[in-house]
Amino acid sequence: MRPVVTGSIAFDYLMSFPGRFEDHFLPGKLDKISVSFLVDELNLRRGGCAANISYSLALLGEKPLLVGAAGSDFGPYGKDLESMGVDLSGVLVKEDVLTASFFANTDQEGNQIASFFTGAMQYAREISLPRVVQERDP
Repeated sequence: MRPVVTGSIAFDYLMSFPGRFEDHFLPGKLDKISVSFLVDELNLRRGGCAANISYSLALLGEKPLLVGAAGSDFGPYGKDLESMGVDLSGVLVKEDVLTASFFANTDQEGNQIASFFTGAMQYAREISLPRVVQERDP
């Protein structure tokens, strides 16, 4: 029996800020925050717990079934996973929304300001795991 991996499929946008966040906040004024940080590095990574686990299992020679929801921008990511042997028959692709995304800005002290966009992941509840598994292994 092949492994079934359920969970998130996402993109990670990782940024590096060359200063310290704390230098941009005024003590006693944290109730009124409006800041912008000029970053010197931006990396786009393919992520999501389920997609990462499926990728790692494929590296070990397994042929996992990935179950999750992705958006209209999933095409190249999905093709790469498939080329490694990941079964995408359990992935629901929603063409009218983007794939979930994590945005993290890290300062030189290792502090982070992060945001998460749920995107297509909000539709994962529409996936019937018993149906997906039955269709795959009748």
